[in-house]
Amino acid sequence: MVKSRIFLPALALLCASAISAAPHDRGKQLFLDGDYPAALEELSDLVRRSPRDGNANYYLGLTLMAIGLPEQAGEPLQTAARRNVVDAFGALAERALTMYDVETASENLDQWETRLRRNRREIPQRHRELSSRLMQMKNMLDRVERIEIIDSIAVPRRDFFEAYRLSEAAGRILPPEAVERITAEHADRIAPAYIPQNRSEILWAQADSTDHMRLWEAGILDDGSLDHPMPMDSTLAEGADSAFPFLMPDGVTLYFANNGGNSLGGYDIFMTRRSDDADGRSYMQPQNIGMPYNSPYDDYMLAIDENSGLGWWATDRNRIPDSLTVYVFVPAQMRVNVEVSDPNLARLARLSDISLTRNEGVDYDAMLRQRLPKASPADTEAGSVFSIDIAGKVYTTLADFSNPDAKSAMAEYLAADAALRRLTSSLDGLRWKYAAGDRSVGHDIIEGEAEQVRLRKRMQTLRNSAVRMETKTR
Repeated sequence: MVKSRIFLPALALLCASAISAAPHDRGKQLFLDGDYPAALEELSDLVRRSPRDGNANYYLGLTLMAIGLPEQAGEPLQTAARRNVVDAFGALAERALTMYDVETASENLDQWETRLRRNRREIPQRHRELSSRLMQMKNMLDRVERIEIIDSIAVPRRDFFEAYRLSEAAGRILPPEAVERITAEHADRIAPAYIPQNRSEILWAQADSTDHMRLWEAGILDDGSLDHPMPMDSTLAEGADSAFPFLMPDGVTLYFANNGGNSLGGYDIFMTRRSDDADGRSYMQPQNIGMPYNSPYDDYMLAIDENSGLGWWATDRNRIPDSLTVYVFVPAQMRVNVEVSDPNLARLARLSDISLTRNEGVDYDAMLRQRLPKASPADTEAGSVFSIDIAGKVYTTLADFSNPDAKSAMAEYLAADAALRRLTSSLDGLRWKYAAGDRSVGHDIIEGEAEQVRLRKRMQTLRNSAVRMETKTR
């Protein structure tokens, strides 16, 4: 493309800019804006009309990667690479990493670097990041733990932790609103909280002054109030975001998620141990627990229930819009790794087929039914977990209420909350269909949004009533 010269009149400059606008620019902008359905439609149409357009193929490949279709992204990215789109080699390397193909990832990283140097371009930070992830993946593939997956569940992203059916002995995972009253941050910047069975403390994450998520802890006094909330050891942050804590019943072993330099990509699950001494509480250097728990995507909130013999963790590796996959597994007493020569090593690490993790002849549906804890009367009545601060005391079950009318109002609130979550999940699916071109769902979306408003008003009234009546009793 001929560059405009500085002596051209201003109008000529504008015309030259308009004429030189690339056909892929609209699709590129839609991709950069995160409007992947529209970008997919725009770029797919452009590639059909101009199959040799390297840039259109490049952004089509990036879009397919973004919506969780790395297999389909291969052809357009390879076309872009053949058409000398240098950064396509970086995208191909990242695609190979998402598919646990370390050899192809390494080859494409080398090709990317060679072409960058040939074009006298600086090696970008992204190249260094992918090279680091490649080394981590190679190391992790040497020690993939052999685990037994009982079940996998697709759940709404915001309320994924409600799929964790923990026994009373394993403690309680509470929604982000559990700590709204002890922080000035909005609940969107707070992760789910955890309280052990003895209700002696609460662990959570919230944004700090640098806007990084950081783990916090506080003791819970006999009257339910919180004692000296404070951030945990800075070694758990690793200069990035830490969240989703779960403390084992031993009071020592802590699992949490972090997305720093020791992560394979996004959040990874880490484990540390804590101790109390004369200088206060300290934590050992966190260790990445490896594969198959961790992936190039976000993985978090590992919880192990020793009473039921079940473990849980959440991941977005399956790229389901607005949803996470929760895996239920059998925790082992001792770690046993998959042989590196196993032909299914990558599939076991990636969990592309959970049947490979299972033993023949085992009825896993029956196992799950037998091991899942029986719901307590409070859980059966409430149908949800919650946390509410009333006059300095944290209420987490209906049994905490002494006023029967307040308890009844709170039960209605929880029923409305469950209905709202179901409706919100349904609306997310409808909006995705609408964005993909299905305009027939427009009326349903409008009606659903009106019902959302009604439910939220009803919930606010019920919650205020519960607080007011319980406060009078206290």
